[in-house]
Parts: sequence; C-alpha cells; structure tokens
Amino acid sequence: MLITAAALLTKTRLAFVVLFVVLALVLPLNDPDYFWHLKAGEYIVNHRGLPAGDIFSFTHAGQPWVLHEWLFEVMLFGAFALWGSSGVKLLTALFAVVTLGVTFSLMRRLGQSSLVASLLAICGGVVLAGGWTPRPQLVTYLFFALYLSILLAYKYHGARRTLFVLPVLMVIWVNVHGGYLIGIALVALFTGAEWLNYLFGAGRTPVQKQRLLELSLIAAATTLASLVNPEFVGHWLYPFQVLGMEANHYIQEWQSPDFHQILPKMYLLLCGLFLLSYVYATPKADITELLVPGFFLFNGFVSVRHVPLAVLAMLPFIALALARGSTAACAARWQGSWLGRRYARAVGGGKQLGGQAEGLLNWLLLLVIVMVLSLYRPVFRTTAEKQAERLPAGAADYVIANRIQGNMFNVYKDGGYLIYRLGPQRKVFIDGRADVYGDTFIKDYMQMYSGQADWKRKFERHAIDYAIVDKNAPIRQLLLTDGSFREVFRDKRYSVLLRTVPRQPVLSSRSSH
Repeated sequence: MLITAAALLTKTRLAFVVLFVVLALVLPLNDPDYFWHLKAGEYIVNHRGLPAGDIFSFTHAGQPWVLHEWLFEVMLFGAFALWGSSGVKLLTALFAVVTLGVTFSLMRRLGQSSLVASLLAICGGVVLAGGWTPRPQLVTYLFFALYLSILLAYKYHGARRTLFVLPVLMVIWVNVHGGYLIGIALVALFTGAEWLNYLFGAGRTPVQKQRLLELSLIAAATTLASLVNPEFVGHWLYPFQVLGMEANHYIQEWQSPDFHQILPKMYLLLCGLFLLSYVYATPKADITELLVPGFFLFNGFVSVRHVPLAVLAMLPFIALALARGSTAACAARWQGSWLGRRYARAVGGGKQLGGQAEGLLNWLLLLVIVMVLSLYRPVFRTTAEKQAERLPAGAADYVIANRIQGNMFNVYKDGGYLIYRLGPQRKVFIDGRADVYGDTFIKDYMQMYSGQADWKRKFERHAIDYAIVDKNAPIRQLLLTDGSFREVFRDKRYSVLLRTVPRQPVLSSRSSH
C-alpha cells in the first residue's frame, strides 16, 4: 500500500509543523550568550581546532577557557553560514519542536489520550517558551527528554535494547553542553530508585534482578562515555566549579523563579497538577515515580535555569498518573452519563474522513496558516527590530566606522554581542562566560559599574581607552562628571565614551559626534 503525501500529515503532525513554522518566524535572536557562541563556532571552524585559551577578552586573554559547548557552537555557526539568521531560527525551532514531540510521544505510550497529551504538551510548551533560545541548553532539553523516554520505555514496556543508546548519546551530549551531568544524574537516580523498588517491593525474582544489573551496567557505561571530550577527566569537575561560583547569585537564570511573573505561575500550576494527579492515581506511585520527577521539581524551585527540565520531567508522570486515575474515571463517568450518551448518538452517526481526505484537508489548513503568517511577516520584522534596539548595534557601528581601538569597558550583558560585532580584533572587558572571569573579577566589575567605593582605582587599573555603556549605567555619569571621558556617540539606549586625554594616537583624531 502506497503512502501518499496527503496521508503523511495527521492532525498531530499538523500541530507540530505549525508550531515549527511559528517558532521559525517569531523567535528572537537577542540572547546575549547566543552571539559569543556563534563567534566561537566561527573560530573553531575557521581554525579547525579549539582555542588554547580565552580569545575574546583583553582582561583574561590567553587564560584557560573550557569549551564544553564546542560541538553546539560548530552546529550553530554551520546553520548561520548556510542560511544566516533564518538558519539559526530554523535550528532553534527544530530542537524545540522535536523536544516537545518526544515528550508527547512518551505521554501517548504511557497510556494517555491524544487530547490530554496535547493539552499537557501545550501547557509545558508555554512554560518552556522562555528557554527556546539559540543556546546549548536546547540540546540538553532534547537529550533529557530522550533519556527519560528510553528509561521509562525500559520500566513500563521492557524495552532493553534501547538502553544501549544512552552511552552513545552521552558522547554527543558531553561535547555539546555542560548539562550532560544532568543525564548522568537522571540515569543514576532512576537506577537507584529501581533498586529500591526491587529491595522493598514484593515478589522479587531473578529476572528482575538481572534487568537491574543490566541497567546498572548501562549507568556505568553512560558515566564513562562522558570521558570522551577534550578535557577528559577534568571535564567532570567543570560543572561543579560553575555551580559553586558566588557569581551565580547575581545571574538571573540561576536565581529562584519570581512567582509574580506569568511563566513561573504556570510552572506552579503544573506542579499543582502533578501533585493532584498523584493523589487520585490508582495504583499509587512507586519510588521511581516519586523520586525522579520530585528531584527535578525541587530544583525548578531553586533556579530558573532548571525549570525547563522540571517541566519535561513532570509531564510524562502527570500523563501516567492521569491515565491511572483521573482521566480514566472521568471518561467512564462521561460515557455513562445522559449527556455523554446523547453526544455519542449525535456524533456517532457522522461520516469519518478517510486517511487521504483528512491528510489533504490538513495540508490545506497548513497552506492557509502559512499564508496568514506570511501576511503578518512585517509585524514580526517590526517586533524583531524593536528587540534589536536593546542591543548596542549603533555603538558598535560607530566604533567600527571610526576605527576606535584600545581597551574597551562594556556592560556584562552586552559582552556577547560586542564579541560578535567587534571581535576578535577588538576584545571585550567582560561577557557572559562567568566561569572564565571568576568571582573576584565579576565582583570588581559590579563595583565599577555601580560606582561603589574604590571603583575609580579598579577602573584605572585596566587602562580603559573607551567605554560602551547603557545610558542608565551609573559609571557613565561618573566618568562624564569627573571629566576623564567624553561622550562621542549616543542613541536611545547606549553611549560611546572616549578618554578625554587619549592613551593612543588613534583616539586623539576622533571628534565628538
């Protein structure tokens, strides 16, 4: 039987295709870290190797830099080199849609209906919306969903062969993002919980023990597979060093969610649904079903960065619990009710569309949706332009046009973009790679930026020639007030300041604008 193009597009696939198209059109490219990741990928591809030390800042030039995300950076630059910004958006949208698709498929395999699985996927996708940016976390989200899918397929469906995929995926994961440690933690937590189920459960059998021994070997192999990286054993220490940094207290994504905002509120609602689904589920959850989602749920309250993983961990277990209790009971009550029987009689006589007819209708709907989105393309472009205004694009243009050189002072959040626009010829003062700069330097930067005690001495120590700062930066007003710098460029958000008495001849010939 031939499968036609019409039959390839079901309602579920249509929803994911539409989501992909929408994301590819509306995703913003203004994440500060995206820009230095892109520039790092360009360097790696052009030089066919990893840099031996930091190449982007003059404050830490040549000092050790662990490129734990090099493979993603190569992928990112590859997409950009092929299709420009559209390629980056397509790559980001692809990771987002596949991650939700894997989670949706897992919920269906756990016994949930398409309707409930779709609703849960939508709720999860909304909470995850803030994480759909072109950064290596995208791969961690996808691989986390794949790991969980493989482990739960082993637990509930006896799928043993797919366990061998875990170490293979780890070889990729460890070279894409430092979040690979989450995969090791997930496998270890799952394996430990399954052993506890075995030890404290009833009816232990040799077959169960043999399966758990296989799972333990896979867990060990997955851990060892993480050694396949440029740093070897040293890479194991890196995530702990980053997590232990004091600077994380000042970085927004490492702070606890602000439940006054809409997305954290939706995360809180998902947590509530998770707890309620477990209360009414029959049979009750075992140790694995409590520990695995509970661990990630807790971490979601600790840090904004962990919320996407908490959502991806909870959704399958919510679907499982609802299938065991609430949805099954509600469906039975609905079918047995007078209104349910009337609805069944009214709809049951309707003629179902055939596979090809339904497929053709879905393709037609997709065409209409794409046409409507195309009409709104100017709106998307205007929105993107407004988002671009938040970046120091005009300031970077001025520096390039006037061939300004020397030691630059810049704002932490703008370092990535300035690396992309000005580097590596012009090197930044600081950027989002907190692990490169360390706690002491970041603390000194914050004192300089905010004009705290002794800021001037610390600032002068770096022999700054020019500064690119936002108009509200305290240091901007301080530098202008003491007369050591003059403003040569200003737009709606940013200023370029030059030292009044230049340290280099190239600066002395530039007049104020």
